[in-house]
Amino acid sequence: MKKGMPFSKEQISIANRVNLIEFAKLNGYILENGGRRAYHAKQSGGLYFFKNSNKYYHFSTDTSGGPIDFVMQFLNMDFKEAVAYLLETESPHYQPPTQLIKDRVQLNLPEKALNFRRVAWYLIQVRGIDSEIISCLMHEKKLYQDKSGNCVFIGYDTEGTPKYCSLRGTRPEHPFKQDRPYSDKSYPFHIVGNSQKVYVCESPIDAMSHATLAKLAGQDWKTDHRISLGCLSDQALERFLHYYPNITEIVFCLDNDKHATFQNGSPAPNWGQEAALKFATIYTSQGYATSVEPPLGKDVNEDLCVRRFIIEERTWSLEEDVLER
Repeated sequence: MKKGMPFSKEQISIANRVNLIEFAKLNGYILENGGRRAYHAKQSGGLYFFKNSNKYYHFSTDTSGGPIDFVMQFLNMDFKEAVAYLLETESPHYQPPTQLIKDRVQLNLPEKALNFRRVAWYLIQVRGIDSEIISCLMHEKKLYQDKSGNCVFIGYDTEGTPKYCSLRGTRPEHPFKQDRPYSDKSYPFHIVGNSQKVYVCESPIDAMSHATLAKLAGQDWKTDHRISLGCLSDQALERFLHYYPNITEIVFCLDNDKHATFQNGSPAPNWGQEAALKFATIYTSQGYATSVEPPLGKDVNEDLCVRRFIIEERTWSLEEDVLER
């Protein structure tokens, strides 16, 4: 044991062998499927826990490490406090895989429903998305309804093979969101354009909402590209730029998490806008023209819903004026 260090190497090793995924669950993190190798923590600014390494990575702060690093970063402890805390936890120890077998399992898409009425109703009536945009994406097989009534969003590779699949529930009273097993988030959901500009959103619904807002403003929504990251990682943007080397301008429209909180209710950083500013700096250094367009509300879809409400209010007001005359 080093002088001044209250823990032996073995104790430090034991602390770092605490199962980080189970530890995160015990500390209130809600985990969802984040691909074949990781779990994603909801409302965390892009926090991922890796199944085969007992490590984490946080996109918003660009930090990573094992259990000790995680406690120091997210529970605001120093090294000694973190080790002591982990030694006292009831979380099981991590058992590394005895053999890492190369994964040859392909992404399986959910079975399609006989019709897409539920998804069309949800996206148009609840989310305010334009029907032409929905129809176009369905025709391109990037959007459909599964047998459970969920929205299914697809990202493809250059050969037209589905690589990414995200599900979104259509019952507003019971929110549901999930990525299919073996989804690869580096393949973006993409609304194709023909310009040299791409708008970057967090979710497929936000990308569709952005296109709808453009149409409501009298613009041609098919002019510019729009992609969704599916999280706060820029890996989907990297792949997109590789596929479209003619792109010169990137506009980041990530969520405005000004009311974000940690699991214990304490205020959290504005993950979406911090990520947007970080990405803007990175891609500016690579020669792209970049800008950040934060939503006025929480996300682009919330802005669209507010815009729809204002339009409806004006329409009702005009109708009442006509009737009164």
